[in-house]
Amino acid sequence: MRKRFLNVYLFLVAVIFILLSCVSYSITDSDNVQKVNTKIINEFNEAVGNGDFYDACKSYIEFSSSYSDHRKNEMIREIEDLYSTKISEFKDTNDLLSIIEYTYSLVNLSEKSIDDHNLSGYRKDLTKYVHRFVESELNNKGELEKVSWLIHLTELSPGDPDIHKLLVKLCLKRNNLFLAKKHFNIYSEIVQADKPSGYETEFEMLEAEINDLKLKDNNENKSPQEAIENTIKSSVKIVVDKGIKTKGGVGAPDHLLGTGVVIDERGYIITNYHIIESSVDPKYEGYSRVYVIPGKDENIRFVARIIGYDSVYDLALLKVEKRMESFIRFGDSDILRQGEKVVAIGNPVGLTNTVTSGVVSSIDRPFLQIGNIIQIDAALNPGNSGGALINSGGYLVGITFAGLENFENLNFAIPSNLLLSILFRLYEGGQVKRSWIGCAVEKQDDNLYIDYIVPEGPAGPARLQKGDIITEVNGKQTADIFDIQSSTSHLGNPLIISLTIERDKKVECKTILLEGRPELPALYVYDRDAHENIITPLFGIVMSRLDPPRKKNYLVTRVVTGSVASSVGITEGDIIKVKGIKYDEKYRVFYLPLDLKSKRFGYLNKSMVLYTYTGINTFI
Repeated sequence: MRKRFLNVYLFLVAVIFILLSCVSYSITDSDNVQKVNTKIINEFNEAVGNGDFYDACKSYIEFSSSYSDHRKNEMIREIEDLYSTKISEFKDTNDLLSIIEYTYSLVNLSEKSIDDHNLSGYRKDLTKYVHRFVESELNNKGELEKVSWLIHLTELSPGDPDIHKLLVKLCLKRNNLFLAKKHFNIYSEIVQADKPSGYETEFEMLEAEINDLKLKDNNENKSPQEAIENTIKSSVKIVVDKGIKTKGGVGAPDHLLGTGVVIDERGYIITNYHIIESSVDPKYEGYSRVYVIPGKDENIRFVARIIGYDSVYDLALLKVEKRMESFIRFGDSDILRQGEKVVAIGNPVGLTNTVTSGVVSSIDRPFLQIGNIIQIDAALNPGNSGGALINSGGYLVGITFAGLENFENLNFAIPSNLLLSILFRLYEGGQVKRSWIGCAVEKQDDNLYIDYIVPEGPAGPARLQKGDIITEVNGKQTADIFDIQSSTSHLGNPLIISLTIERDKKVECKTILLEGRPELPALYVYDRDAHENIITPLFGIVMSRLDPPRKKNYLVTRVVTGSVASSVGITEGDIIKVKGIKYDEKYRVFYLPLDLKSKRFGYLNKSMVLYTYTGINTFI
């Protein structure tokens, strides 16, 4: 009897202990939630007190991603008040671009937080500010610079027919039938859907002008030879004088040769960044001066100023103080097809205005951090870099470059659409800056999955997670990684965008405060995160740790399609032992030494080294 009583007593003690434990854990969790809650609110109040609109928005994004109560409404009202104050300040200084970006951010932030009437008012204000910017700020800019700006503004004011109408008119003015028709088709879709009052007259006038230009082109019957001659007239030789180099005790001139394309009669020239890199690289300590030779006479050369440069797209904008001929008409590189005939014009080993021809070998080589490049079989040599690639109609479809490491005897070109997307940034001067969400994405079964979140990056406050599927950016559907990059990276920062994701088969709308994108995102995360965490975005191995953890043994749970790991045959179910990632600064290469036990080889030990370059294109 005594023994049974003791057992019952012990059982009751155990139950009480478990209950108390549960209560204590829930109290602890509640305390932690309250601390985070209080921290976010305090940061929000501090931002409002400092008049910092974007910091306040960041705290609101973080709060609304975790909580849903009456405080959200109070916070959004304070953000609206802060917005009104900032807009008044910008109006005093006539800073229209900031007004546009703040309004765009508020619209995206408050999409589901304020009533439809106020939201509609902000959208109308955004359209009004964009039109005012076009009327007052683009007047003194060159035609191609205007085109690039207007393309950028279509991202900030989507569905605005007036922007596309202006693009059509500019392209007609430049006798560019190709781009005029492209933007007229977009304009046509918008106005036919909305049918604004009085649109028919404007629509018919533009259609008539396009038909007139088409008829004019047909009557003139321009030959491919004439297009080549016009491109030659718009091509120049680039010489970078790096002083004297000594070899074997003998000094010799150290020159770097390239090609440039005159895109603006005021003396603006496009070339490759790698040609002029020594003149802008702070690490380079030698002499470097850039010259432009406009014709075959080597004695006639002009000192060139470097206006803007972009190491990601390998592009640079130069300027000489001389008016120059330009017959360049931009085409649409997105509609290039394999096998299409192209012509490259450049100065291989200094041989002025050499013409080579070939076909498009591929249109989707992923050798850039953002977007793809064109592979061609037209012969290129050192000195061709920076030259024009034109199609059979004489339209510029790319900027050529030669000598890509590890791809000897293969030649490539930067697509013209990538150039147009950042041309206005090059005109602004300095290094082109970009924005990012702060995560890495992979394409699997036609879905875009997040497989890595950058520590303390923009994705954190929005509570994005590994495994989320990104379906839309700013209301536009995404089918490829570049769709996300092109919708975000060319925008300014800080700036707020909307992101639609799918998580656990449920659709969620997120708002992201974009931040500045590092020049090399892979190197950025290498310096800031544990190496085992970045093996997935760098090498494509998804893994879980095996016991005991100290041995650094992992089970491969999945391999990213098209990744480095996939190319060497690592598969799901393999066991790897990693030895840490190493970085070679000279060659900008990451190395991953590992021991592999592959099921394909009967789980025999096999040592290997995986390597990948810093220009990984999965970061968004």
